[in-house]
Amino acid sequence: MPAETPRRSGAPARPPVYAPSGMQLDENDLKLLHLLQEGAGEPIRTLDERIALQHNSTLHRINRLEDSGAILRYMADIEEGIFGTWLFYGVQITLTQADRANSSRLEAAIKAAPEITEAAEPVGVFDWTVRITLQKPADWAQLQTNIDPSTDFIQTAHLHPLGRVKKQMSPHLLFIEETV
Repeated sequence: MPAETPRRSGAPARPPVYAPSGMQLDENDLKLLHLLQEGAGEPIRTLDERIALQHNSTLHRINRLEDSGAILRYMADIEEGIFGTWLFYGVQITLTQADRANSSRLEAAIKAAPEITEAAEPVGVFDWTVRITLQKPADWAQLQTNIDPSTDFIQTAHLHPLGRVKKQMSPHLLFIEETV
């Protein structure tokens, strides 16, 4: 197994990073992932230049990263103002005690709901946090009924309007070259 990647003097060593397939990612893989997170629409030639690889090597790495499960999909960041009156809300959901261990039906409903743009299971007070888009707060009642029609999963749900995004998602710290 390769040794940990060296870092600048005084910086902690970067631990090995692995794709879901188990493939260990090297420095060029991490640089490429960083660049793709910053802008997946960059032409391959630009990526080649920025990581100092030949065109075929860059294409091969991208294919390998996709096949290994390190790259799941490509997305565009969209200016949320274009959605007009459709606002984004955060919802903190607490499940009933009886159904916490058996929530696969609720999880499938959350994944299937087009109004839910993001969902996570945080550690702490709430069982789910979801990001949703609605025309008005009152539309939450119908969405909640759609994802929990028998009302046996959701104990409480706190709806909060989300303001302007102050920072877009940025690359993981392990991908940032300045920390190397």
